[in-house]
Amino acid sequence: VGGILTNFLLLFAIRRFSRQSVGTYKYLLAIFASFDIFLTIIHRLTNPVKVIKNAIVSLKLQTVVTIRIKEITGAYCAFFTVPFALMNIHFLYRFWAIRHPEKIILFSNKKFIALISMAPISVFVSWHLICTRIMSGAHDEIGTIRLYEEYFRRYGKKIRDGWILVNFSEEDGMRTLGFISMLTLDVIMIGSFSIAITLAILTYHYITLADTKISSATINLQFKLLIAVCAQTFVPLVFVYLPYMGVNNLAVLRVPAYPVDRVCMQLTACFPLWDALIIIVLIRDYREGVISLVRKKKVIDTKTTVWKT
Repeated sequence: VGGILTNFLLLFAIRRFSRQSVGTYKYLLAIFASFDIFLTIIHRLTNPVKVIKNAIVSLKLQTVVTIRIKEITGAYCAFFTVPFALMNIHFLYRFWAIRHPEKIILFSNKKFIALISMAPISVFVSWHLICTRIMSGAHDEIGTIRLYEEYFRRYGKKIRDGWILVNFSEEDGMRTLGFISMLTLDVIMIGSFSIAITLAILTYHYITLADTKISSATINLQFKLLIAVCAQTFVPLVFVYLPYMGVNNLAVLRVPAYPVDRVCMQLTACFPLWDALIIIVLIRDYREGVISLVRKKKVIDTKTTVWKT
């Protein structure tokens, strides 16, 4: 509920209080807020649980209607990789706004929009294929049987379908596939974060070297927007990426991860709410606009004197 309300509030603030100088960047913010609402809804509808047992890492969706298709569970995981790809588009916009402002018009070009849309789509497809093709296992494998037992011990329910599993166990020869899946996911996450860091550093560098022809107000606005994007990047990193990397790598090292797997899902549920709050708080126009909605305007009674000559 909090995630949905705060992101709808952000969408309202973007529409009502965005100044003209923000330009098409407001549409990027609106896309991000809309996708956060979508993530919040699917998280509530699917109610996912992560189960870790020794060297076995798995994910199961606990919906009212039993999901027996592994592709749906893989899609859930893949959807949560899209925000970081969108974030890199945000950083690209911020970098061009200060370094190549003449290129900002491309964000209004349909062909360019279709081109940059391939970044989140490619990440989604890659993650989904890893989850459904590599993170698999037959029903009679040792790792799968252990998953059944651990899930039943925790939740008192039997599962047979609809889960994804990465197995680092040496006993049934799945350790190699487990390493391949873990390394691939780590490369995707670290690669996305590296791109974000590089663009953020370059943007900050060119803001400090801004031409004297650029007004101080514009430079100040660009700096504040960069801070907001960096803070917004920090949220999915802490609430989604690092917990996922943690549970996967702990399983490789055979370090007991319980109850990290439960905390991981709780953190994932929280991040859309904090994502919207950070933007509202850090961008002054939105912050003051939201405050003005709940604060009564002071009525000042002034006396005027008319002078006649």
